[in-house]
Amino acid sequence: MKRASLATVAGVALAVLASPASLAQEAGRAPRAAADYPAPTAFPKANEAAVATHLSAARKIAGADLFADMAHRCIISPVYPVRVRGIQYDGKITPTKVFDQFYSVGQNAVSAYVLKTSAGLILFDTLDNADEAEHLLVPNMIALGLDPKQIKYIVLTHGHGDHYGGADWLQRTTGAKVIAAAADWAMMEKGSASGPFKDLVTPKRDMVIADGQTLTLGDTSIRFYVTPGHTPGTLSAIFAVTDHGQKHIVGFNGGTGGGRDEAGLRASIPAFGRWAELTKAAGVDTLIANHPLHAETLEREELIRHALPGDPNPFVIGADTYQRYVRVQQECARVQLARMGLTE
Repeated sequence: MKRASLATVAGVALAVLASPASLAQEAGRAPRAAADYPAPTAFPKANEAAVATHLSAARKIAGADLFADMAHRCIISPVYPVRVRGIQYDGKITPTKVFDQFYSVGQNAVSAYVLKTSAGLILFDTLDNADEAEHLLVPNMIALGLDPKQIKYIVLTHGHGDHYGGADWLQRTTGAKVIAAAADWAMMEKGSASGPFKDLVTPKRDMVIADGQTLTLGDTSIRFYVTPGHTPGTLSAIFAVTDHGQKHIVGFNGGTGGGRDEAGLRASIPAFGRWAELTKAAGVDTLIANHPLHAETLEREELIRHALPGDPNPFVIGADTYQRYVRVQQECARVQLARMGLTE
């Protein structure tokens, strides 16, 4: 691995990838011994034959175009989690108008989106805490010409702190009604005994969305489904957007982080199967995820900001490819069960 260096060529600074030792030296710390480097996650009970079978299936489903998505969910996230944390850091993004009425206003580690309707705004997720909501999300909205006081509903895709952390502050500041599924309302209200989100204030329970329920605001309707796995009450949504006037259907799955334990993995497999059926019937052709890392979101947004006339919207992946993306998520859950020595 190359050592850190900084060279200036034609007035442009080029940063070369640094080793942990060189980074530590630059920061004034003693370098960590190689023996102390993090190792891949061990799975001593793994059924290696089953892992191989499901990895092969996931790879075939993914093909070349979804290989990065398969690799992240099936391999990198469960086996090399330190690598994920290195990429999925808390950081600012460039707020981006993704579709004619759909805007990215989150941060590098976790997404937040605004859907603009004829009667106000619908916000999806609220980042980690009130500080991020006030000093990242709101300024991102304003930069895109969106008035935070026009937020009418706040949709929480699931009950983890990085998605509802700013909800209480936004609820009190804007008067918007907060929406979540019943199971995840209960999880949020119970709170966390430890960890970075243990001191979060849970928003007031305004609305409980049931599976299959539709929310309509002005000229826009969103159909919600409860898709358990990542959490018991993960909330996913299907709705229409337009790109330069051309209609597309978004499939916004609230649980692309996958199951975290046996129960979550077992719940996610049929949930992804059902989500595939629902999105196929709805004609979903557009991929949106609630973490940038789960769908190359920042890369797609960069392409949008630098698109030439006639360039396709990179979030529109097509109905068939969307179905394969969902099947990859499902197959990766089977891979992880096999690593735990379990069967479906």
